[in-house]
Amino acid sequence: MKLTAKIKLLPTSEQAQNLLDTLVRANQACNALSEMAWENKQFKQFGLHKLAYYPIKEQFGLSAQMIVRCIAKVVDAYKLDKKTKRELRPTGAIAYDSRILSYNTKKKTASIWTLTGREAIPYVGGEHNEDLLKFQQGESDLLYRKGKWFLLATCDVPDEQTFRIDSILGVDLGIVDLATDSDGQRFAGSEIRKYRKKRSAIRASVQAKKNAKASKSTIKNTRRLLKRISKRERTTSTIINHTISKRLVEKAQSSGRGIALENLKGIRDRTVPRLRKKQRSEHSSWPFFQLRQFIAYKAQLAGVPLVIVPPAYTSKTCHECNHLGHRSGKSFICTNCGNRCDADHNGARNIAAVGASVTWPENSTLYCALHRC
Repeated sequence: MKLTAKIKLLPTSEQAQNLLDTLVRANQACNALSEMAWENKQFKQFGLHKLAYYPIKEQFGLSAQMIVRCIAKVVDAYKLDKKTKRELRPTGAIAYDSRILSYNTKKKTASIWTLTGREAIPYVGGEHNEDLLKFQQGESDLLYRKGKWFLLATCDVPDEQTFRIDSILGVDLGIVDLATDSDGQRFAGSEIRKYRKKRSAIRASVQAKKNAKASKSTIKNTRRLLKRISKRERTTSTIINHTISKRLVEKAQSSGRGIALENLKGIRDRTVPRLRKKQRSEHSSWPFFQLRQFIAYKAQLAGVPLVIVPPAYTSKTCHECNHLGHRSGKSFICTNCGNRCDADHNGARNIAAVGASVTWPENSTLYCALHRC
């Protein structure tokens, strides 16, 4: 599995200046390459390399491999749209490969090429990222952000062998409780809902100032504030999603179960238009797709089978008698057998049942896990 390790570099002031000079020079070369590609309508890597390699090397004094990486960056930039000339930021990220970057995981240093030669720079990344570096393979992006330096390293982490399971842990994703499993355990409920409402109110207040008849400086400052608020919210939601996904996967792994999730692709487009205006921000403000991605990759790393099931009627069907009932908010009532329970728990029980009953091809991972191949 391909994962990214985020490593923070700790350069001296001199090393930091060398990195900045190298980054700026490389992006200047990228803009020159973009100009040549645009004028000659040459957007293929081989063709652009043949056309621009020697002129760029002579003009900018970069190493051979750095020029190759700059050409690759420009070609990637034109892959999405060849109708617009690309201009790259002066301090945009530049990819390094194994010829111009290496890691020493014992000494925790990165040997990186700069305009003045190789620099051995110490790094920190936390236990998780440093463990990932053991599987580093391919490119690493050198990133400069607010005076700090990072390396985003591509790591090819081997998957754990899928273990044998006896049952499925169903997980229902919701608005009040972000996740509820088929055991009835809830994850990030009322406190997170209060947080989301508070942040929504703050955004609305700031947005109102932006939309009012204000000076250009006020509008500019408001945009900056909205950007900071958005970044803070993304960071918080990412941390919470990591925590929930980790707990779910550990629970499934320790109990010898697989995980079943609903396929909620496009649900926001279907549900948000039907909601009142005050409800829309709450339904749209949480990255549920990110949570599903985190559960998926953590499950794969842990060897926990994961199945995605259709969402139709999982929240309206009684898990006891399989008849359609009535759901109102967090409450579910079955009109057939009289079963009363938490609606999300009922949905999770149904998701688990559907996940365990799906017929899979005989060569699939989940089939082998359920049938002890």
